[in-house]
Amino acid sequence: MRPLLIFLVGIAIAFGALAVIITLARPSERAFVVVDTSFPMREVWGQVPAALDDIEAEGYAEFALASEKDLVHSWQSQLRFRNSNPFAPCDFDDIEAYAEAAEADVRVLVTTGASCSTAGLTGWRIVSLSP
Repeated sequence: MRPLLIFLVGIAIAFGALAVIITLARPSERAFVVVDTSFPMREVWGQVPAALDDIEAEGYAEFALASEKDLVHSWQSQLRFRNSNPFAPCDFDDIEAYAEAAEADVRVLVTTGASCSTAGLTGWRIVSLSP
């Protein structure tokens, strides 16, 4: 009976340690992703889902997704891209106003070099799509 008890305690300790290691190793960063939905993005719009998949594959714990025009979704475990049509000129002046931008550990803008200037976006990672 005693060997069985020692075995069960050992198994419990091993699985407990494994659970702690997995929890500590799991990424805890939040990524706020903004997709440019302006006219120049029409040429590269088909590349947006793949770019979002690449960002998601980087292993962040949570994602918030927006366009420069509106919030698509707040914090979730996956990026939920809704297909829309790029329209209007771009304007990145207000993307820092999203609450998610302040809460995020990483801020990413998916755009094209033909869009607006990104010079004023300090601390943002720019993913530039090209035709």
